Amino acid sequence: MLVMRARGSAVAAAIIALGAAAVIAPLAGGTAAAASPHGCVAAPIHHDAPPTWTAPAWAGSSAGFRPRYSLASGDGAAAFWWEPRLHAGDPSNPANKVLWVMRYPRNGTALRIVARWGADPAVSVRRSWPPDASPGEIYPSYVNLPRAGCWELTLSWSSHVARLDVQVYR
Repeated sequence: MLVMRARGSAVAAAIIALGAAAVIAPLAGGTAAAASPHGCVAAPIHHDAPPTWTAPAWAGSSAGFRPRYSLASGDGAAAFWWEPRLHAGDPSNPANKVLWVMRYPRNGTALRIVARWGADPAVSVRRSWPPDASPGEIYPSYVNLPRAGCWELTLSWSSHVARLDVQVYR
């Protein structure tokens, strides 16, 4: 069983806009990630049918398409993982592709992510992606984080905020 944990939905209002691409990785390999001193534990990866609210993102896909995905807090966003494990740094073969599907409207705003390393929350990465993809409320990305370990992600778009903890491998 793959394990990740969605974070609570209460978040401070000040989230800074981010730039460039980053690497986020789901936990794979059938074991749970150890909790950091700060409580970072990767959220579950699902292999079943995605939630119905993600359907617009798959409108052009073949029937029965079942990508791996994780749900952020409050089911406000879904992360669809193209690789079973994502790796630290800036890998290209395979790349750490993530498709963010938002449950709530983007309203023309960028997706902003603040990633904090579970072992030391002072280590953070900030990224942003424009609202220029379709169909549906999606943000395709490559999210590169510099260190292996559990990362606590805070996602914000329009007036919405969601959290998701992910595991990054060497």
